[in-house]
Formats: sequence, structure tokens, C-alpha cells
Amino acid sequence: MKILVVDDQRSARRVLRQMLADLPGLEIFEAGRFEEAMAVVESAMPDLLLLDIRLSDDPRDRGGLDVLRAVRATGRMTPAVMVTSSSELAEVRDAMRHGAQDYVLKDELSPEMLLPIVEGIRERLQLRGEVTRLRERVDRAWGTAALVGSSPAMDRVRRLVARVADANCAVLIRGETGSGKEMVARALHEMSARRDQPFIAVNCSALPGALIESLIFGHERGAFTGADRRVRGQLELARGGTLLLDEIAEMPAELQAKLLRVLEDRRFRPLGAESELPVRARILAATHVDLERGIGEGRFREDLYYRLNVVTIDVPPLSERGHDLVELLLAFCAELQRKIRFSDDAIQWLSRRRWSGNVRELRNVVERIALLSESELVDVPVLEDLARETSDATREIDRIARTLLALPSNLGSKLDIIERAILHHAIEVSGGNKSAAARLIGVDRKALERKWERLSDEPPALEAGDGE
Repeated sequence: MKILVVDDQRSARRVLRQMLADLPGLEIFEAGRFEEAMAVVESAMPDLLLLDIRLSDDPRDRGGLDVLRAVRATGRMTPAVMVTSSSELAEVRDAMRHGAQDYVLKDELSPEMLLPIVEGIRERLQLRGEVTRLRERVDRAWGTAALVGSSPAMDRVRRLVARVADANCAVLIRGETGSGKEMVARALHEMSARRDQPFIAVNCSALPGALIESLIFGHERGAFTGADRRVRGQLELARGGTLLLDEIAEMPAELQAKLLRVLEDRRFRPLGAESELPVRARILAATHVDLERGIGEGRFREDLYYRLNVVTIDVPPLSERGHDLVELLLAFCAELQRKIRFSDDAIQWLSRRRWSGNVRELRNVVERIALLSESELVDVPVLEDLARETSDATREIDRIARTLLALPSNLGSKLDIIERAILHHAIEVSGGNKSAAARLIGVDRKALERKWERLSDEPPALEAGDGE
């Protein structure tokens, strides 16, 4: 911590320096006149100013209060403590109006009086620095810095995110599956004044219409069978933050009409409630589906489309992002616990591959290689083995699909049959551990529970120790 002591008397500066010597980690600068003080402010950029109100017996000379005013005029908010006599309290009040944090009287000056003030200011500066570092980390993780890639397509996305982040309008985010639509939504949130409020994402394709409606709008006790308590919906839980409606094209028609009214009136009514609640959250929507085609086929409301489509951000697929693949590889490798690196030939091999799953698929490949590769240097043979395993697995899945389609049609929904069987065997193999079963299938735990609830009248038998 850098401290500038400004006093016209050398003995007074020496006394202050001796008092501050008890605090570790300080760098002390001294100045006896206004010009000297401002020179130190410009060159050393101190963290704290200890200012004598008057720097000479001539009241016409510029003193510590003038130093404070000049520092504030430059836009710096450097903390300041005024050192004064009891006869100068009027000047102290003026200093406090200009942003001084505290003052000490010369006739009461002692380490017991001064050091707690300095320590308190240092702690606040450290806390402010930590908040700044955390904000930078959040921006790297979720802000525009998280939108990795220097291709023109990604530059356009970042510029548009920065331009509309603080707007309150709805934004429609379009792009292929795995291209990073939720990352763009989070960047919009983190770049906005809403960053300290919640960010909530709802997948509109994950639940049946009735459950999605309850999830978004909430419900009162007794609103429907099984509603034994009041549940706040995501619109209410988002408060003044951001609500992302992912896979908006899958929203049922009746719910589309209700959402349209919410966007128009900025109010909503939980299921079974008598009164409406205000909508304070910003609503974003994302889809990989051609909504214009959905409008033409009668599956999506045209008026809702125009309400959501105030601003559109098109997230480019990985195939249109030029050399971004290398930057993405470096970013994903930096996140790994085990460090790996790719040879030039491996990077060329990856660049030629068609990434139908886009950035998400690339991330999964990097994570898988980090787990399975025996060497830290990843070369082409490792990638070819991975591709061969993936190809073999694809052929086996195709064989199972053909076998399923050949079964008698009177069995009912064959999709439900195979999905129920996979869930049952995954839970059985995992010993009833839902988290392990979800990892085995390749979905998150909540998705597994939702699928089981939809496909089975009975909950899966779980071990007593399943607390994951």
C-alpha cells in the first residue's frame, strides 16, 4: 500500500512515518508543498493521502484541501485522511464534502488513533480489489471474454452483446445445437447492470406443458392436484435479473399465448393466484429451430415471434469460425486439471473434422482426451483411435435402432420403450445412485429424474445412501 504524507513541516512528516512504521507492507512518500504532492500523485499513484490542512502560515498558499480538490478533479477517488488542528474544523467539513474519509486532530495524534483508520482503509481497498478481480473472473467465465474466438463472426457477436447488454428489450438468440447460445445469454447478463441479480435458464423442451407453465409462472397451494404448497416460479425467482427461455420453439401453443401477454403487460399471474405480480426480469429466448418456418406451419405464434425478436443474435456454427478452433482448444485445455497439448498435425486433423455438435462437441472431445490419453502431447493417432471408437459406437447404435423398429407396432411408443429400458438399466447398474446413473447415460441428474417421472408411475428404487 502506497501512502503520501503531505505536510510542510519535516518533523511532522517524520512523526507520521514513525507511527506508520508499525504497519507492514507500506511504502511512504512525502511532500511539503502543493506542487510536490501533485507530482507524487502523478508518478506514484498512492493508495492513501494523509493531508495537512495548511501547508504554510500564509492562508493564500495552497494546502492539503487544495491537493484533495485537485486529485478529485483528475477523476481519482484516492482515499484521504485530513490532519488538522481543532481550529480548522470548518476546512475539515469542506474536505469531507470533497470525499475525505476521516480526519485526526494534531493534538490527539497517536498510533492508537491513526493506525486503525489506515488499517480500515487498507481493508476496504483490498476488498474493492478482490471484488474487481472476481468481476474480471466472472467476465472471463461468462462475459464477452468467455465468447472465445477472433473470427469476424465472433467479433460481430461480441459487439452486438456489448451494444444491447444494458437494454431492457427482449433478445432472440439463434444458432445450431452446441454453438454456445447460453454462453451468449450469460454474457448479456454479466455485461448488464443486472449482473448482481439471478440468471435463470429454463429448457422449454425438458418438461410437459403443464409442468413448464408451473415452473415458469409458479403456483398457489391447491392450484391443481398435488399442489400442496405455494411454489414461486422462475419469473418471480429471477427478480431483477435475466430469464432465458431455451428451446423456445418447443413451448406449447397455450403457453405461448400466456408468454405473449407477459411480454406485453410486464405482469403475470401464478397458477391459482388471485392477483398478478410484476415482471422485473429481462426475458431472453434461444432456439436452434427456424421460427419463421414454425410460423408458416402454425407451430409458433407470429405475434410472439415479433415480441421476442426485438434484437436477434445469430451464433455462428464452428464451421464458420475460421481459426477459432485453435483458440477454443487452448481455452478448454487451460480449464483442465490435467494439462495436455496438441501437436500441429493434431490441430490440422481437428480443423478438418466436421463438428456437427459445434463447440460443445469440441469441449467434450478435449475432456475425453484428457481422461484417456496416456501422453500429455496429443498426436494424430490418439485422435484417430477416438474417432474409430466413436464410429464403432455409432454403428452399434444404428444396429439397435433397426432392431427396435423391427419390433411389433402393438407395443406402443418404441421411443418410450427404449428410453425406459435405458433408464432402468442405468439405475440398476449404478446401484440406485441417481447421479452415477445420470453420468452413465450422459445427462444431468435432474434430466434423469424428469425422464423417469414421465416414463414411470413408480420412482426408481434408490439406495439409502444416495445423497449425491
